Amino acid sequence: MKPSKWWSESFGVVQTNLREIDADMDVDAVADWIKEFGATAWLCGVGGIQAQYPTSLAFQSQNSNLARRSSGDLVGDAIKAAHARGLKFLARMDFSKVSPEVAAEHPEWCYMSPTGHFQEHTASLVSVCPSGDYYQHRIYEILEEITTLYKIDGLFFNWATMNEEDYFKHYHGVCHCDSCQSRWFAFSDGLELPNGPEDANYGLWLHFSREVIDGVTSKIRAFMAAKLPEAAIIRTKLADIVYQESNNEIGRDFWHHTVSEWVSSWISFRPKVPVLSNSTCFIDMRYRMAGEEPAQFAQYLLQSISRGGTPSTYMMGVPGKIPYPCLDHARDITQFHKKWSDIYTGMAPVALTGLVRPDRAFMEKKEYANALAEFRGLYNALQESQIPFDVVAMEHLPETNANGSLDRYKNLVLPSLGQLRDGSAEIFDDWVQRQGGNLIATGSTGQGVSGNIQLESLPVHRRRAAVTEGKFLWSSYVAPPQKTKNIHYYVGPIIPIHGCAYYFDWKPESRTFYRVLARAPFAPPEKAYGNLQNDQPGCGVARYGSGQGALIPFTVGKAYRETGLTCLRDFFLDVFSQIATPEPISFNLAEQVEVTVNQTAGKLVVHLINMSGARKLNFGTHLPISGGSITVTGGGKVRARALRANTELKTVGGVIQLPELDLFEVVIIEGMQNDHLVGGSSMKDGEGRNDAIFPNGNHHHEFKDDLRSVSANEPENGLRNGNEDGGQNGDPNGTTLPVPSRCSEGVTMIHNPTP
Repeated sequence: MKPSKWWSESFGVVQTNLREIDADMDVDAVADWIKEFGATAWLCGVGGIQAQYPTSLAFQSQNSNLARRSSGDLVGDAIKAAHARGLKFLARMDFSKVSPEVAAEHPEWCYMSPTGHFQEHTASLVSVCPSGDYYQHRIYEILEEITTLYKIDGLFFNWATMNEEDYFKHYHGVCHCDSCQSRWFAFSDGLELPNGPEDANYGLWLHFSREVIDGVTSKIRAFMAAKLPEAAIIRTKLADIVYQESNNEIGRDFWHHTVSEWVSSWISFRPKVPVLSNSTCFIDMRYRMAGEEPAQFAQYLLQSISRGGTPSTYMMGVPGKIPYPCLDHARDITQFHKKWSDIYTGMAPVALTGLVRPDRAFMEKKEYANALAEFRGLYNALQESQIPFDVVAMEHLPETNANGSLDRYKNLVLPSLGQLRDGSAEIFDDWVQRQGGNLIATGSTGQGVSGNIQLESLPVHRRRAAVTEGKFLWSSYVAPPQKTKNIHYYVGPIIPIHGCAYYFDWKPESRTFYRVLARAPFAPPEKAYGNLQNDQPGCGVARYGSGQGALIPFTVGKAYRETGLTCLRDFFLDVFSQIATPEPISFNLAEQVEVTVNQTAGKLVVHLINMSGARKLNFGTHLPISGGSITVTGGGKVRARALRANTELKTVGGVIQLPELDLFEVVIIEGMQNDHLVGGSSMKDGEGRNDAIFPNGNHHHEFKDDLRSVSANEPENGLRNGNEDGGQNGDPNGTTLPVPSRCSEGVTMIHNPTP
């Protein structure tokens, strides 16, 4: 039985972003090119800033070059050509700007800066505001005209933003038009409208702006459902198809996993809603004719399809007029995706672990930067160890919980999320207690401004100090409990504390491991000694309901991202592996391979992406990787096939031998027990976890007896470098370096007597 909506099946897209000089496009030749490319849908410019069809609306400019077509109608001709070849036609609309004449007639439609100025662009086009009457009412006249004239299959509206920044990367600020001011006043109960990110109410304004955009999306969707119910709305949260643009930009902090992260964050939220990952063929909007590096573009598409996204190739103008070198890679991957459409239709994630991504709207600018670095460091740690995981977005958490998607996870990693709002603490605690979940938090997660602990599932009950300036952590470490009294002799690994650290009173029932080696002089070298073990643990865990919560009280992910030291990565992975419910499959692969795990029609779908070509600013040529394997646990007659290599794979005792990995491979595994294919695990609650972390050895370090557990209610020695008798590794001079007791910049002390 065919799905009721065409977008319920897998599809691929090519976008031709039209210039006004492309009005004489040979639509039949372009449609042939798109079909041969492997795409099944054509995204093409229709109207808004400029109509590519004969419009009767005075406030919508029409492309004067349409006179060069015999029909005078590029849109009508393109739709006819697309439908004749079985392609879906997706209309691209851009309502973000109007002509200067329209702006002069309707200034109330326009964006207004905090200083009272319009935002002008090329050809004197003027930005309009989504809060204003144009977006709220007049665009429906354009949509009425289009849907009356044409049977489009989908509608995408571009650049639906609040216009803080223009094409030239000039920051104009938060819109202060009359509509924004009145809406904000009602939304915020009279708070001052911020000017930009440095203002106190900016985080709340981000929530406001999302509500405005979501409102526009919802109204357009309702309009289209009434006019063309078989057409998809392509935009964001409330659309039929979520739009995500994959692009690069000169000067941007390059993140190698951007596409994988963003597609996963949407698919984990609503697995049945397609995510269109529209990948740009050029390096930067400011260099639209400079082709993207082919290896980089391949990563866009591969990361997208590996997470269940829809591949889309976005070029300027008519195919063939601008030589984009990435198109061969794009064609190859798009055709592969189409060939295996039965695999990609209905494919859904089944990883047991969710890595929670912070939300800027909930955090101050600096706090968010730290949380994002922590998130990315932990992302790298999991990826390099081939631990399958999904990205769970904080901004979607309430709805992810409400629709049941959160219940699929057995393990959640919370990367220094700070104060939790919007009922998030209750959601996480309920998940731990009800699902028997394993919650692994780092850094500031679940701590209120005053130091109160919001998460009952954490193994701590009060914060004693917060060190948020890195200089106050220099020359401080985490290490196993030191078992020798010899002066300045240490047992490793010695792990640097970098970024932010937090000190707590731990619950009596918690079990804690490792200890802090407190600060000591680090320069000059003659004086670089004296780090003494104190009472503060490097990690801890406690049961909560049918689950458990663990805390690493410093930013181990940020530290790994900014130092590259694998001891930091391995420390986090040791904690994770001892607490988390394990996957029914494991991987023996080079750390340059990214793994994702999904299911479709009773089969496990494993994507392997070769990331060995990673460079500072993009991806380059990769190296083939050989000698890998996948191990399946839990029984069953396992069979495996590699789609790219087009071969059955040798499987002995649950171990699948992999062929040499070129750029990517997709392995289909059949015969596993059913509970492995629904986000569950054959492990019973508590299996694969230990009440004592690192018992008699460790996955990454052979510590054996050095890693003894230490009770959380040991005698209190205080946060200082030393103890009264000189202590372990004591300084013979008896010098101490206490954490500052005053609330100096970067250090917050909570002075509460121990009960």
